Amino acid sequence: MSKVVEVNNINSGYGKLQIIFDISVHLDKGELVTIIGPNGSGKSTLIKTIMGLVKPWSGEVIINEAVNIAGMKPYEVVTDNIPINYVPQVNNVFPTLSVQENLKLGALPRKDVDPEELEGDYQRIYDLFPRLEERMTQKAATLSGGERQMLALGRALMAKPDILLLDEPTAALAPVLADEIFEKILELKDLGISIFLVEQRATRALKISDRGYVLVSGQVAYTGIASELIGNEKIGELYLGKR
Repeated sequence: MSKVVEVNNINSGYGKLQIIFDISVHLDKGELVTIIGPNGSGKSTLIKTIMGLVKPWSGEVIINEAVNIAGMKPYEVVTDNIPINYVPQVNNVFPTLSVQENLKLGALPRKDVDPEELEGDYQRIYDLFPRLEERMTQKAATLSGGERQMLALGRALMAKPDILLLDEPTAALAPVLADEIFEKILELKDLGISIFLVEQRATRALKISDRGYVLVSGQVAYTGIASELIGNEKIGELYLGKR
């Protein structure tokens, strides 16, 4: 199976503080891969490094076995039509804009989009997230936490990426809303989108994933098929809250 993201020996951090140490991970076409680990283990930093929000000190980030985006800034990735997008954990919508205005901004990387095509894109997002259609004229600030996450996902999809990087999309959500977001993530996978998912709800995330990585102190401590990670007694005790 082809690798849509291949991270080779990445080192990165903030200022002089190194957070990521020689990490190598990959995402195959059509896969959903979850990255888990304790707070401060470098999960979000790894995702931000892949997207260019954190500049790597060394290493490679190969997209579709062809393009090395390591060191590129996010706007350079977008303007070079690299089919990858990122949904941050917080501040992931424009609160003073309406739902549909947020979605329209998501389509900006696609230059000269035909208005009819754009209308079709809106409808595809509304079909996936019906609640957004009900609130299309509302300002994003008026949405619930779960609805904001749906809007953030929808806006990312408006760029028509093949690869999504999701940074803790269920953070601070009630369990019922978190389950709804997980279901939507599975729907995105079913649409053929390859997904790297960073999550604190580790067991729940692994249950919907193909594979997983466990990060500890900025390094890959464990990796494997998701079901095997769930069944690993040591991983369960240390990182999944099992006793």
